[in-house]
Amino acid sequence: MPRTVPEIAASVREGMSTLDTAPFAGLFAPDAVYELPFHGRRIEGREAIVAALDAGGARARALGAREAQVTATMTERGFTLELAVFGRPSSVGIVTVADGWITAYRDYPNVFAASGHTREVFDRFLAASVENRWDDLADCYAEDVTLEMPFTLPGAPRTTHGREELRRRFRRAGESRRITKAANVIVHETANPAVLVAEFDLHQEMAGESFVATYVMVLTIEDGLITHTRDYTDTAATAERIKAWSPAGSPAG
Repeated sequence: MPRTVPEIAASVREGMSTLDTAPFAGLFAPDAVYELPFHGRRIEGREAIVAALDAGGARARALGAREAQVTATMTERGFTLELAVFGRPSSVGIVTVADGWITAYRDYPNVFAASGHTREVFDRFLAASVENRWDDLADCYAEDVTLEMPFTLPGAPRTTHGREELRRRFRRAGESRRITKAANVIVHETANPAVLVAEFDLHQEMAGESFVATYVMVLTIEDGLITHTRDYTDTAATAERIKAWSPAGSPAG
């Protein structure tokens, strides 16, 4: 006997409230569609949808969330989901059910509220940099991040793609230099709530010498991760100190 809409809604509510897809992962139809209209994204197929929702839950947990407040309201074709994380409205979803399966889920996140975490992400990024925690630093970036260095050194890549490439470079950079503190940190909000601009100095040590490098970063942060960044620094001032290693295209590497 097919599951009823209230039964499906209860399972989804249970999972969403604990940021865990396990209670409802098997309720998506094999050809279900998940849409994020505000982001222009469309994901097709049960496995891809569950992976996307799992990733979203992981990002929320990385920001310190442990649960969400979820309200489900029945409609003529399924139900709506209203979610609040950290006490703030975070999204509303329209779920369509047919023959006991979730066939469509249109998710409308509160982009402005979500952007309130952009500063938190930057603070986490800066703390990992100053504490020389290279894996934690890499984990601040999205898996498919694009990082640009317009002022890069000759022979170094101007663009880097992917979290794991950054992780490798951060570790390599950490073998030859140590960051000791950050200073003169100024963070600017922009008209786009997902984008912030940060100015800061990093005090560093290399080969027994201390030096300070100044950075400006233009960061795009989505779902708690840095998805794109343009990093500017005075590479000429530090070239002699850092030419012994391949720069990572980021303040910490």
